[in-house]
Amino acid sequence: QRHGASDKHMLQFLLHSSTAFTLARAPVLNGHPLAPATRARHHAVVAREIAFVAQSEARCEPFAATRARPLGDWFAQEDALRILMSQAESCRRLDEDAPPGSETQRWEVVTPIEFPGMVARSVTPMDIRVDAAADRPTLSISSGASETQCSGGPGWAQALLSRIGEIATTVSSNTVDVQEDEGGGLTVVSRVKLTVKLSIPTLLLPPFVPAGPFERSGSESLQKLLDRDMGTVLGRFREGYLTWATGD
Repeated sequence: QRHGASDKHMLQFLLHSSTAFTLARAPVLNGHPLAPATRARHHAVVAREIAFVAQSEARCEPFAATRARPLGDWFAQEDALRILMSQAESCRRLDEDAPPGSETQRWEVVTPIEFPGMVARSVTPMDIRVDAAADRPTLSISSGASETQCSGGPGWAQALLSRIGEIATTVSSNTVDVQEDEGGGLTVVSRVKLTVKLSIPTLLLPPFVPAGPFERSGSESLQKLLDRDMGTVLGRFREGYLTWATGD
């Protein structure tokens, strides 16, 4: 769900790195083109891989399901899925021609990342599997490879942002199911795991610089996003069901 948010942290890290800024302007240094001999040298780019990992479990307040409109039917509603993806700027279904009641769906979410004078948007496909069992429905959501689209701003910045997918890999999953609490009420539970891997050239992260602090800082940032957002989203999911179930 928060794939776009993870991109935001990666992009800000790269843009605010003075070394990355210098590399992005490499064709011209102090107004003078690089010497041909310098440009002609091609060395294999050695990279280090660092990983940011976060996971979270959140649940909504207990509620009672109605017999007239089973909870499983709500899980299969597009409005329900839109709520789960509501932290994005927009979302749309890509397989609109799929037969009604299909267990699998494919969506696309767009998340804006604002910078001074420009906006980058992370576009991510989401694969969703729906098990609409009446009493204990389950949703499984996983992300595909995203791309970054830019508008405004200098060309070098657009080029840098649009190529973020060449060094970054994000894998996310979200399983949403239903549990019964001690009082007999139902609660919707979401379990999210998010992993972001960056392949950083050694010019940006030399071997003598420990990767541990970067990984801890990035993981903590992702964890805060998950902890802050998922409870709110599940609350809206619960309210959406109660409104839909009563026909309002």
